[in-house]
Amino acid sequence: MNIINYKVIIMFKEIYEKIINDKEIIARYENIRRFEDKTGGWAYHDLNHIKRVEKIIDNVLNKLEFDEEFIYKEKIACILHDTGAILGKENHAYRSYLFAKDYFINNDIKFDDINLILDAIKNHSDGFETDNLYRIILIFADKLDMTKERLSHYGKKVKGNKEYSHVNDIDITIENNNLKINFITDGEVNLKEINEYYFTKKIFKGVESFSNKLDLKYILLMDNKEWKI
Repeated sequence: MNIINYKVIIMFKEIYEKIINDKEIIARYENIRRFEDKTGGWAYHDLNHIKRVEKIIDNVLNKLEFDEEFIYKEKIACILHDTGAILGKENHAYRSYLFAKDYFINNDIKFDDINLILDAIKNHSDGFETDNLYRIILIFADKLDMTKERLSHYGKKVKGNKEYSHVNDIDITIENNNLKINFITDGEVNLKEINEYYFTKKIFKGVESFSNKLDLKYILLMDNKEWKI
């Protein structure tokens, strides 16, 4: 690694650490969780969700040998992508984009690809068709965080959504351009209900778009058996 690249990586690490440790950001996500508990949200958009999505990003991008600069930029998008959920899920991606844009300006944060990061935040709910790699990775990781840890008390009562309370973990492996995603459950999933649920289709679409963008062959499994909808 040359000196210039090393300095750039340090810069992005500092930006990332500033944002993830920012008391304003932490408080905002705490307020989002309280709001979702109060208003009957089905799945949390809180800091725990952010950290799980970040873990998926770290895992996948390191396995695919992305450079550290790209990974830090993606993680910056991840930290800010649900800040707009402070007023609920509807239109939260656009509100997150507005918050992130102002946050960058107010904190004098500038870097190459910042507009691509903002685009990823603004379109992370449904923007599957894109050439923006930051966006498609964020969508992929965000949609995959759908386990029992994500669901609220209310979400565990909603048909289709409640089936994800039976998902204990998600194992992701990548070998020789083959992506395997295994949903590990307690064996109590109602397959018909989970397959008909709208968000399940988003998970499959996110995996498909990500895989196509990166020329990967993919398979989704549930308890080591192929899962199709």
